[in-house]
Amino acid sequence: MRSELEYKLVKTKHGQTGYVSLGSGKPLIMLVGYSGNLLHWNSELIYRLAENFTVYLPDNRRVGLSESSNTLSMEGLAQDVIDFIEALELNKPFLCGWSMGGIIAQALAYERADLISGMVLIASQADYSYTMGGLHTLVRNLREHPGRENREKLTELFFSELPNIEFRKYLARSILHIAGYIYPYKEHAQQLQDHAVKNWLQRAEQLEGLNLPVLITTARNDLVTKPEASWYLHTKLTNSKLISYQTGGHFFMHRYAVELADEIISYFQ
Repeated sequence: MRSELEYKLVKTKHGQTGYVSLGSGKPLIMLVGYSGNLLHWNSELIYRLAENFTVYLPDNRRVGLSESSNTLSMEGLAQDVIDFIEALELNKPFLCGWSMGGIIAQALAYERADLISGMVLIASQADYSYTMGGLHTLVRNLREHPGRENREKLTELFFSELPNIEFRKYLARSILHIAGYIYPYKEHAQQLQDHAVKNWLQRAEQLEGLNLPVLITTARNDLVTKPEASWYLHTKLTNSKLISYQTGGHFFMHRYAVELADEIISYFQ
């Protein structure tokens, strides 16, 4: 059994960031998506990546111990990541953004592409016009009324089906073990993220101007982010590769954890 990871805190230019780090090699920053905390990552994915990268898992602002005075916007969330990179003096890290985390990565790249070496976009989009399925409402319902019914509705949306008992056991086994980490997604975090995604607009010209290597991954049955969002990103990002998985929904990384890690490792070697 793997030992517990340490949840760390770094002071930044405009606040502080709570994070976990592991592995060795070139830095890779994993940006979690809407309503996510560090327990949403798959441990098989993370540990496989850590064999080739120093993997950093920061919490988004208002989740865990992360907070800052940057603007209440997607640009502000991107600035939080810039502050994190500068505080830890990371040398040209890769960014891996899941869903909303991918939008944060794009926002950072538009302003400071010089800071990073490339990006991975997991089930992401150019803006939230590609989001469907009533995600925000389901998240709010579960947060305000915790219970099996609301939890199952959100689970079905995330995986595009209700997982069977064996896969649920696998999901329980694949949660990262982080010492003292009990940080649920709360109302003030949802308010910030709702505002940020609502006011973020597609930037086609800026996408076309990015010459960074970008690995784009999606699942064809994703009910949260329309799969055509990834095709759109691929057509605009001239130095990109697109991988489309058959199943797994918005949480397809849990179905293809090792395969996805190996694709990321191979792409940036």
